[in-house]
Amino acid sequence: MAVALGASAGRAQTASGSGSGTGTVGQPSEIRSEPVQGGTIKILPDQPILGFSTADQLLTALETADQDLRALQAKIRYTRDFAIAGDTQVRTGMLWFEDVGGRAAANVARKRRFAIQFNDLAFGEKLESKQQMYNFDGEWLVERFPDEKRMVKRQVVRPGENFDPLKIGEGPLPIPIGQKRAEILARYDATLLPADDGFDEMPAARMKELQEMSKDCVQLMLTPRSDVDDFKEIRLWYRPQPGPGGKPGRLLPRIAKTVNRADDISVVQLLDVRTNDEVQIDVRVFDTKTPADGWDVIVQPFRGNLEADGEPAAPKAEQVVIPAGTNRPADATERPVRPENGVAPSSTTSAPKPQPK
Repeated sequence: MAVALGASAGRAQTASGSGSGTGTVGQPSEIRSEPVQGGTIKILPDQPILGFSTADQLLTALETADQDLRALQAKIRYTRDFAIAGDTQVRTGMLWFEDVGGRAAANVARKRRFAIQFNDLAFGEKLESKQQMYNFDGEWLVERFPDEKRMVKRQVVRPGENFDPLKIGEGPLPIPIGQKRAEILARYDATLLPADDGFDEMPAARMKELQEMSKDCVQLMLTPRSDVDDFKEIRLWYRPQPGPGGKPGRLLPRIAKTVNRADDISVVQLLDVRTNDEVQIDVRVFDTKTPADGWDVIVQPFRGNLEADGEPAAPKAEQVVIPAGTNRPADATERPVRPENGVAPSSTTSAPKPQPK
C-alpha cells in the first residue's frame, strides 16, 4: 500500500468519539505490558471494548468463536496500496467457507475448506472485469487465472493430515477464524485497541468508510516478534453476531489490515456476512481439479520438512509443469510423460505463499 503507517507497532493512537479512548487523535496512548506464558499482552488503560478489557480475554474468546460455525459466505473487498509505486489496487468478489466435519467430538480433526473468487479489479481510475480464484479442499490450494488460462496447484498439507487455511501466515489472506491463543502468542505480541484506530494514514473517504464499518467491532493488533515474519503489523477487527435473546453471539472477522516489510498496506473487508442456514454454497466453488486441455498448469506436491521427532526431511518433490495442450490426468497430480515438463528436484525452491496480484 502506498502510504507508511502513522502508528508504529506496539503503539496505539487514541481515537476520539468512540467512547473507548481518551486523549487527542494522533497522540499515542499509554500502554502497559503484562508478560504471559508464550508472549506479551499489551493492555490499553481504558474502559472495556465490547466487554473485553485485555487482549488476552479477546484471544481466549476467539478460540471458540467458530464452535458452531458450519458455513460462511461474504462479499469481499481487497485493497492493496503499494508503497514504492504509489499505486492502489482494489479487487472485489465473494468468499465461501465451510467446516466439513464440524466439531462432532473434541478429539476429531476438523476439515475446513474455503474459496475466494475475485471478479473485478480497479487500478487507479480503471475498472475491469478480471477473475482471480482461490480454492482449498483440505489438502490442495489452487490459484486460478481464468482470463489467462493459468493455474497453480500446491499441496500444502501432507496427505491424511489437516491444515487450517485461515491461520495467520498460512492462507492467501489473513481472515482468521477460531485461532488458538497459544499459537498466536508464540509468534506475536497482542494489543487490544479501539475500533476506529488504525485508519489515519488512508485517504479521507476510505478512512471514513472503514471507521464507519468498524463500529461495534473490537480490534486486535498483532506485532510479530521475529523479523523474518512477512508482516510488520496485523490488525484484525471482529464483530459479534446477534445471539439468543439479543446477547452478543460468535465473533467473526470483518476487517483485516496488514503492513508487510515493504510497507505495502492491505485491507480485507467482509461485507454482507452470512452464516450456517443463511448460506447456500455450490460445492463446485471448492473444486481443485485441473481444467480441461488449454490451460497452463503448475503442480507443486507437498514438500516435507523436519518433523518434531527429529526424523530427516522427506525428499523434495518435483514441481510438475503441464503446458496447455498436453494430455494430463484429471486431477493433474501425476507426472506427465514428457520429460521436458519437469523441473529437477535440485532446482526447486519452497513454494511462496500465494498473494492476490
